[in-house]
Amino acid sequence: MSRSARVAALLAVWCHAASAAPPPDADPDLAAWFHDQHSVSRAWCCDISDGHILDDSDWRTGPHGYQIRINGIWSDVPPDALRDPAGGPNPTGAAVAWWSVSDGGVRIYCFAPGWEG
Repeated sequence: MSRSARVAALLAVWCHAASAAPPPDADPDLAAWFHDQHSVSRAWCCDISDGHILDDSDWRTGPHGYQIRINGIWSDVPPDALRDPAGGPNPTGAAVAWWSVSDGGVRIYCFAPGWEG
């Protein structure tokens, strides 16, 4: 399993309240980082949203800040959804975004750029 697949599996486990254990080949060193992430507005990233590892082609800097592509559509990342850097450097090597989609549209809860370290 590739590193990004292991990270995605970890996100699925740690971002949803469930009694399931992480996959056997998941990197346990990433668990604490995902669990501890908050936005700059102090909202917990995994509280009610799904975490996603983004390809480099699925995020960019737009005219008003960051944008991410969700289901083929570019969405602006709200400034208060940026990940709080106090949560430590992003160990995945890729951009990570936490969002949910409902009848009301897309809501982005947290975003960590891929280059932040």
